Amino acid sequence: GVQPGGHPEASRPENRFRAHLPRLFFGSSGWVLGTKMDWALWLVSVVAALLGGFLLNYLQGGKEMETVKVFTKEDIQTDSEPKVEDLNFIEDAGEKKEGDEEGEDSAEPTELVIVAYRLPVKVSKTENGEWDVQMDDPLARNIFADLKLLNRSNLIVKWVGTVPGVSVTKREQFDLEEQLEYLQCYPVFLPAQVKTNFYQGFCKGTLWPLFHYVMPQAVKLDTDFGTRWDSVWQAYRAGNMFFSKTVARVIEHNDDMIWVHGYHLLLVPSLVRRRLPKSRIGLFVHEPWPSSEVFRSLPARDNLLRGMLACDLIGFQTYDYVRHFLSCCKRLLNLDYKSLAGGSIGITYAGRSVAIRISHVGTRSKFFHEFKESKEVMRELKLIENKFGDKTIILSVDYMDLTKGPQMKLQSFHQFLKADPEKAKNLVLVQVVLPSSNADKNEVKAIVMSEVDRIHNDFGPGIIHLVDNPPLSQLVAYFIKSQVAIISTFWDGLNLIPYEYTASQCMDNPGALVISEFMGCSRSLSGVIRVNPWSLQDVAKAIKEAVEMKLSKRQAFHVRRHRYVMNHTLEEWALGFLKDLKKASKYNSNLRFVQVGFSSDVRLVGLRSDFAPMDIDIIRPQYNASASRLILLDYDGTLIGESKTGGSPPPALLEILEDLTRDEKTCVFIVSGRTRRDLFKWFGHIKNLGLAAEKGCFVRWPQHLMPYIESLGVSSRPSIERRSLLGGEGKGLSWVRCGGGDAKGKKNGVGWYSLCDESEISWKPLAMMVIKAYNDRTDGAMIEDKEFGIGWKFEGADPDYGQMQAGELQKYLMELIQDSDIDVVVYNDNRILEILPKGVNKGITTSLLIQNLKSTLFKLGQQEVFFMAIGDDVSDEKMFSALQNAVQTQRQHSSRGDVSGGGQQKYHLVTCCVGLKPSNANYYANDPEEVRELLRGLVASQRHSIASEGYPDSGNMDSGFGSFGSMG
Repeated sequence: GVQPGGHPEASRPENRFRAHLPRLFFGSSGWVLGTKMDWALWLVSVVAALLGGFLLNYLQGGKEMETVKVFTKEDIQTDSEPKVEDLNFIEDAGEKKEGDEEGEDSAEPTELVIVAYRLPVKVSKTENGEWDVQMDDPLARNIFADLKLLNRSNLIVKWVGTVPGVSVTKREQFDLEEQLEYLQCYPVFLPAQVKTNFYQGFCKGTLWPLFHYVMPQAVKLDTDFGTRWDSVWQAYRAGNMFFSKTVARVIEHNDDMIWVHGYHLLLVPSLVRRRLPKSRIGLFVHEPWPSSEVFRSLPARDNLLRGMLACDLIGFQTYDYVRHFLSCCKRLLNLDYKSLAGGSIGITYAGRSVAIRISHVGTRSKFFHEFKESKEVMRELKLIENKFGDKTIILSVDYMDLTKGPQMKLQSFHQFLKADPEKAKNLVLVQVVLPSSNADKNEVKAIVMSEVDRIHNDFGPGIIHLVDNPPLSQLVAYFIKSQVAIISTFWDGLNLIPYEYTASQCMDNPGALVISEFMGCSRSLSGVIRVNPWSLQDVAKAIKEAVEMKLSKRQAFHVRRHRYVMNHTLEEWALGFLKDLKKASKYNSNLRFVQVGFSSDVRLVGLRSDFAPMDIDIIRPQYNASASRLILLDYDGTLIGESKTGGSPPPALLEILEDLTRDEKTCVFIVSGRTRRDLFKWFGHIKNLGLAAEKGCFVRWPQHLMPYIESLGVSSRPSIERRSLLGGEGKGLSWVRCGGGDAKGKKNGVGWYSLCDESEISWKPLAMMVIKAYNDRTDGAMIEDKEFGIGWKFEGADPDYGQMQAGELQKYLMELIQDSDIDVVVYNDNRILEILPKGVNKGITTSLLIQNLKSTLFKLGQQEVFFMAIGDDVSDEKMFSALQNAVQTQRQHSSRGDVSGGGQQKYHLVTCCVGLKPSNANYYANDPEEVRELLRGLVASQRHSIASEGYPDSGNMDSGFGSFGSMG
């Protein structure tokens, strides 16, 4: 021990030994050799000690003596901060923080800001009215405090949260904030009313029950749920806003890491992302995630999902929770998931990639493994042995929460005793009650006590022993001494008691562990007995099995659990999450962010650095300088909004297209999946507008190009060869003239050319029969029959079922119609299955149009050529790619002088996607109205250009031969 007034270091055995070294070897004077008598006495004492040790070891049979480890306060505090090496994955070699000067060697560490509802601190006031602030120690079992073990020289951990346990006035906030910042803790002070509605109203009163499958109005027959919704939801939004402001203030660098925890703060990622677009944001949801049918009952369901999807990485305890989350994203936001490299799952949202991680939180296994040998635990063990003697101890640990179901566990125990009353004489159920923050904790405890009284009445007062919120040393002692532990909660995302129980037990006499199959750790722990907590018979049977389990089997089960628990620690879980966060954030590191939406719906969309908004001021000079122009336009979703019915164009759009096609320098095509009957009905009167129906199966050429088209001659090749891009040049037109009527006798207009033959629809009757069978079994789906293709739209069906049916239908059709040359494609974004002749799509159509018009487009000497394509869905991406490839090829030919007329041509390329989404296009427009405004701008520029060239009537621009006409 430490002598009064002495320093604790001096009392250690090794220091006392060092203190005597000078006297033993050099004498009492320090530097004078000792006498021969000193040497002799020293040698005799050493020999005696060695002989005594050998003799004691022999009497014990060679066994090592058991040691008792005494945990001091200093040991506990330093145990959570071991001296460890830096984390190599935090900063890559040569990586610099945003804002560092070029060439500056930045040695600043990365910061990790842990954001949770409560700070991991103990706060109180001294008698002098000053604040006493301390971090929670390991005995508090607070994982957020334990995460200080992540501190390294290259990683600084900070915490953001509310201050627990005290009420702080505005006048006191500054002083408390100063004290907390010494511990790297940054408080969030919520106004009293906001805090009440935020925590008790929304978090505990709405989200917590719902995440545990208790519908809002089922909680105490809450008939006021709808009327109070606005107040609690606004408080939740306001609370998350307070947290996001504090996080933004704490972050030193824009690319530091932010780790948000829990269901309290699901909006924080999106709010922080608005302030710090480049930050690395991770979210871990510790609670169970409910099925989509439960979650969708929330009025703010979309807002919560969008708030979470602003993260780079989202973590869940089990795959079950991930499956439910992905289902919510698909059903509510129409987002599909994809597999990422390394086995993880990802969602693309607002142009960004959001990774999903599945990993159950670990515990401080080494701490519990060592703490079980502490002096405090040994003392508690003796008290337990004196109290219960040789009785079998069954341990149950519960929070007083209705969603955990402690009353049903006691009912199961009652049923177990009724089946074998003799066992009641030799066992005791120790019911540990842990504190709960739920408003109904007292009511739940009253229910539990009524069950306890009922069992006491039937089997005696000593059969159940209640322990209310014991210290950790007592809890660990019960872990060690119990022969059975039952943790059978209804729903539990994060419950580390089974881990702590396993880490605390000894191999000589471990206990059997019974856990609920609905707990998060149920999937990860082996060597346990899993039960359905709603079945009294199932739990009673498991208790009997555990009580009667032989020691050898308990030991075998314990080995399996123990190996996993000791390897999957809290540190291992945290470092794994941070590694994945660093990796996930790299996917989005090169994006630039654009803010879209209004008010509460505002969000950031990640875009490629070269993906810019459509700007008429950039396009106009290119357009005016070009001697010829080719413009390809999608129809639905591009020129007009998505139409569920007829979709006829408004008069203003027809006027724009008619004006745009007056200039014969400009060749405009509408490339659509619509039938030629629809396109001719709407646009047939615009003589110089080209039409490509059914994605290119039919083409109607602009009137001013007809002399050139007829000069190409008719190709005698089969249709499948005419659609080939290889060897097609110089062998006639890819399309052949066809009649205006279809197989059903409907009139579709005149002047059409076909890319396909009548023989290519022989598969349709059989395919239609199969599709109708699927359509009858898929509510909300519909069939669209076309001349050369069939579309099966399942956007009105259940998202999962519709996509599953489309996938099965696709495989079945490919197997059934093997001899026919068809393509069966499923567009999951648009919820359409499409069947077309092989090789027909907007990409092939674009390439063939350019190939057939090559003589007019690319034989212009040193003049400039303008290309533009605008579309809104996945099928239009092929149009963009084909146009980009064609222009790139021509640029290469031009640079080598392969173009007639000598010199180099200049090509202007504009590809535009309608809507902010991942795309191969160079530009984006927000909606069809912006596209129409762009076309209006080109028309105005065109009129100005014609007028400046001296035409007497700029309103009649078809009075002369333009580039396309003259080449004919």
